[in-house]
Amino acid sequence: MGRRYTAKRYKLNNRGSAIVTVLVVVAFITILATVMLYISGSNFQMKVADYRTKESFYQAEIPVEELRAQLVEDVQLAFAKAYSTAMSEFSGLGDAQNAEDNYRRLFCDEMNKIWAGRCPNDADGNRRWRVGIDMVAAQPTDGGTWAVKVAPPSAKFDDSKMFSEGWLILRGVEFTYDSSEGYTSIISTDYCITIPEVQWPDANGYYGAAAGTEERLNFSSCVNYMNWTKR
Repeated sequence: MGRRYTAKRYKLNNRGSAIVTVLVVVAFITILATVMLYISGSNFQMKVADYRTKESFYQAEIPVEELRAQLVEDVQLAFAKAYSTAMSEFSGLGDAQNAEDNYRRLFCDEMNKIWAGRCPNDADGNRRWRVGIDMVAAQPTDGGTWAVKVAPPSAKFDDSKMFSEGWLILRGVEFTYDSSEGYTSIISTDYCITIPEVQWPDANGYYGAAAGTEERLNFSSCVNYMNWTKR
């Protein structure tokens, strides 16, 4: 009688193992679901951060492009004035090289006059580039802000390449954009301005075949980026 009772009691106690199994399975599923939710949440946060970073970068690009567009317009205006004056002075300069040097000098002077009107120099003789660039590149409308710095020489366009290669360079322009969400993008670049080519008449007064063609006066191609970096 005692053995039967003991065996029956053990058999009744085995019924609790199903509850333990269910609890283990539920705990495993809960842990698995928690891990999956954590991974999904992390991926979502990464995608949001990537989107905000790209949005910040695109916003930082806007004033960079707006300044380039303005420089293209300035090149067209400076060319018209410099070329007109250079042609009126051509006969007294002797040859085409002297005329070219005179034209490049006039072009450089015109570009500096344009920007001196937008951003006059401060008391130390440094050009207040931020004032002028603010005039041509509007602040963002999404709640963020951008700031600009220009590396020396800050009094005028760097004309060190003017005669040797026909360039003007606005060096070290740095735009910093701070979004309303706390993301920051910095774009730094030099603006390389190629002086538009001019076909001067030869000793007999004849121009080359390409003189005055529209392809030689593609002002948009005269302004390009150099040393462009983003961080």
